[in-house]
Amino acid sequence: MAKRIVLVVDEIHALRNFPVVLAERLGYLQDGDMAVTVMNVRYDIWHGDMLMDGRVDAVMAYYHHNIVNHAQGRATEAIVTLGLTPGMKVMVANAVQGKYKSVSDLKGAKIITGGAGSSKTTVANALLIAGGHQISDYTRLGTEGKQQNVAALRSGAAELVVAPVPEGDFYEAQGVASTFADLTSTTGTVNGLGALFPSNTVFMATERVKEHPEIAQHLASAFVRTLKYINSHSAEELAELVPVEIRGKDKPAYVKLLQAQMPMFASDGNMPAAGAQMEWNALAAASPKYKSVALELTYSNRFVTQALTGAQ
Repeated sequence: MAKRIVLVVDEIHALRNFPVVLAERLGYLQDGDMAVTVMNVRYDIWHGDMLMDGRVDAVMAYYHHNIVNHAQGRATEAIVTLGLTPGMKVMVANAVQGKYKSVSDLKGAKIITGGAGSSKTTVANALLIAGGHQISDYTRLGTEGKQQNVAALRSGAAELVVAPVPEGDFYEAQGVASTFADLTSTTGTVNGLGALFPSNTVFMATERVKEHPEIAQHLASAFVRTLKYINSHSAEELAELVPVEIRGKDKPAYVKLLQAQMPMFASDGNMPAAGAQMEWNALAAASPKYKSVALELTYSNRFVTQALTGAQ
């Protein structure tokens, strides 16, 4: 009987988690020895607790969670890196386009990012640092929804907004904002932030990795294969494999969104060291509790290396 592996995903319908949908459809998560059960996140139980007590084997979520986990005394490590960009656009209100032309101009900006620990706030913090500023040099604003954000951008209460795909296009269509930094592609991410931005990863409790390296290897190998498949097929071809309950009935609209998100996955599975350092810098600048986290303990490339060389 195949060994059961439980992988929790932070919202399987989200495009950032497209690789797990594809891996399931391609059969990469199962072999004669191991079978992965994918569970959608339970919001009543934090993923860190489930990893630590063994209820789940792995989590698919953004890399920065590993830095946060270590700061809270929970040792976890990313074993495969799926995303190299935030998959977001930073939009600037049309009324202040002349004021904010590059990251060096962001001092004093009012930016809608959401919660203090969100990935959007981490992106905003990284932008400020890339521009040579302190993160205290901008005003972070919460978000209450797209329509409220439109009103804030129009009135001047907010000047920029960090927007996941496809929200950036929405603000542009409303006539209130234009693209300040396109962080959907690897080139745009490096231009805006100074390095790649490791986003979606699969991570495990470090103790679990030590005790069961075969689980880490199975997951890394499956997702390395998945990344290769994504990067060798078109959005139209990939959408054919996605069940209607995930992509919805408007297939052309899904293809358009998937095409916009695909550059995020231009990865071979390895963690870019400079990108991990950039995220650590952004978090450490926001709170001193992250400064004690040893960055090298938050990820490992050894299982991806084995998958890429074929040494299982």
